[in-house]
Amino acid sequence: MNRQYSVLFMAAALAVPALAGDRAERVKWDTDKYLSRGEESGPPRSAMAVRGARSKIVPGRSVEADAANPAMAPGVTQVNLFDTGREAYFVVTETLPKGSWIQAFIILADKTELALESRSVDEDLPPGFTLYLTGIKTLGDFWKRGRTTYEVDVKLPDGRVTMSATDFATKGYFRNFADTAFFVPGINSTREFIAGDGSTIVELKGRFLAGKKTYVVFEDIVAPQTAITVVDQDTIQVNLSQVPNLDVTLMKSYLLTVGQDGWTDTVQFRHTPLQ
Repeated sequence: MNRQYSVLFMAAALAVPALAGDRAERVKWDTDKYLSRGEESGPPRSAMAVRGARSKIVPGRSVEADAANPAMAPGVTQVNLFDTGREAYFVVTETLPKGSWIQAFIILADKTELALESRSVDEDLPPGFTLYLTGIKTLGDFWKRGRTTYEVDVKLPDGRVTMSATDFATKGYFRNFADTAFFVPGINSTREFIAGDGSTIVELKGRFLAGKKTYVVFEDIVAPQTAITVVDQDTIQVNLSQVPNLDVTLMKSYLLTVGQDGWTDTVQFRHTPLQ
């Protein structure tokens, strides 16, 4: 199922200040230990072939996932649209086994496909491993006007091709509010509260797929599946007290990403201790 930022968040990308200086720092990985270049081209299909029917918005289509869509990759694609950095990442959410291949694509509004260099996985990649992608600001004024997709395809050792992708507007392009219901996942707002047992809960409101496997990542900190509850198609709750390496006693800013059905949405999130 395709997804896209709402007008609210696309406009906010131009208006909000940069993430504060207390933004959480990512773990520094020795990528040469885990990844290498090779002669194999990576996933055997182009990004457009992998995406299939997802490449178009179909008015009136249900937000339920299409059975023919490729599986969700064990990772999320993050693009920072909230400050001048404009960096992009692929964050592993489940152990990615040795023998996998990773291929990134940038797909412009006219369906022009820019394939980045592929990487082979030489050692199992643990959850939280971050692969730095080409930052979108490096393309400068050469963006085409419209909707741009950043996609990462992962070919697993058994030959299955999986994907994680995110869409964003470029060069003054905006979608109508009426369109946004067809793009999931999509985060509209966040709030935090203390549960009855003293746990810190962050609640996400937006457009989600109920009953679907869900990834939630705070910068490069991966929430375990046991900490995530998809309440319904409008609400996801995450128990921060159950997220390893996330200190609920410290105020920090994060890129907060939700991944479902091979697509992601990312917003700014500031955790403020409530007790």
